Amino acid sequence: MHDKGCVSVVIPVWNLWEMTEACLRSLAEHSAGENMQVVVVDNHSTDATATDLAPLGESLFGASFKAVRMPENVGFARGCNAGAQAADGDLLFFLNNDTTLSPHWLPPLREAMADPRLGAVGPLLLYPDGTVQHCGIYVTPFNTVGHLYEHLPGTFAAARKNHPLQAITGAAIMLRKVDFEACGAFHEAYRNGFEDIDLCFTLRARGFKLRVDARSVICHHTSCTPGRFAHDVENSAVLMQRIGGALRPDEHILVSLDGYRLHIGPSLATWVELPDDRQKRLNEEFGSAAFDRAACQAMLHREPLWLDGWLLLAAHYEAEGDLSAAMDSLNRCLRIMPSPKVYGQLLQLARNVNLSEELLVDLEAEREGRDRAVAKIRVQQARRAAYACGDAALAQLLGDWLVQYAS
Repeated sequence: MHDKGCVSVVIPVWNLWEMTEACLRSLAEHSAGENMQVVVVDNHSTDATATDLAPLGESLFGASFKAVRMPENVGFARGCNAGAQAADGDLLFFLNNDTTLSPHWLPPLREAMADPRLGAVGPLLLYPDGTVQHCGIYVTPFNTVGHLYEHLPGTFAAARKNHPLQAITGAAIMLRKVDFEACGAFHEAYRNGFEDIDLCFTLRARGFKLRVDARSVICHHTSCTPGRFAHDVENSAVLMQRIGGALRPDEHILVSLDGYRLHIGPSLATWVELPDDRQKRLNEEFGSAAFDRAACQAMLHREPLWLDGWLLLAAHYEAEGDLSAAMDSLNRCLRIMPSPKVYGQLLQLARNVNLSEELLVDLEAEREGRDRAVAKIRVQQARRAAYACGDAALAQLLGDWLVQYAS
């Protein structure tokens, strides 16, 4: 019998005891008074997890704690499914052990799940440096996936909006136990990857919506388990076999809803920038008078997708002789906008500081694009698919790439 209103937090673990301990302590600290159960599934750890998990869990959560010890390392999907079977709550919250909780993390998620139209909800996940790790999953024009607004400041307004998402991460996801079971749980053909995307598509096929609720914030240290990405190729093949026909590129749609535009680079990397008119307005504001570094930095904190602002800031650092700060500014920009313009300025700076010829060649290749002929074929294929789906905006975006890089 499920405990009505109870949230069962299911945490699969394998070794990394210090990380699991920190997760559990933060969970206890920031969940006091909540109707909550904690189920930790130990995938046959060989470190202190095997001996210390049960005593710590019971000391922190008492009778609301369960430790499930697996006879071998069965991976994420089977571990989570075993935890769900052992859970008593009517709400399940799957949580990675490389997370730490923050105050008031649970009530917004519980409140969101009161909406019967919602199939699953997740918190805003931030890296330890305060930048965005996850506020939703997007699909690129080439049917690969990524995290929306990753590495932008956690205060970035667009990262805190609701978006019409196709999937959210399984690193921290809440859903009803009855819906989880009706979806067939996590599909066990996956090996530590893409189980969450599959589950989200199954929920959406049943008519549910997905949401990231930014009122709930959790710190995610991300992918610390050894071999986390070792099976991505096989997992991707399973995903495409199961739901490939339902997968739709939506990165360009999601960012346009927030007033931004998507760019595709010569090597098919995608990034988001300000529209031309907003970029031009800021360029004129900061280029028409004596440069105010503090004001430029403050604007970049508010509008980190102002590409020319990063280039302007780096150029002024270089002019002042602070080459380290100039390099840091360009590298920070590259994390979110790997534009040829940034690689070009970084290449010139690298020449000025006499970096190795090997690094210079690598930067030149990134600026110009690697294997342009293969990229052209992929763009042409994606453009045909966009036309077939009636996505004129995406077809135009891909057509612009062909004009710029393949003509």
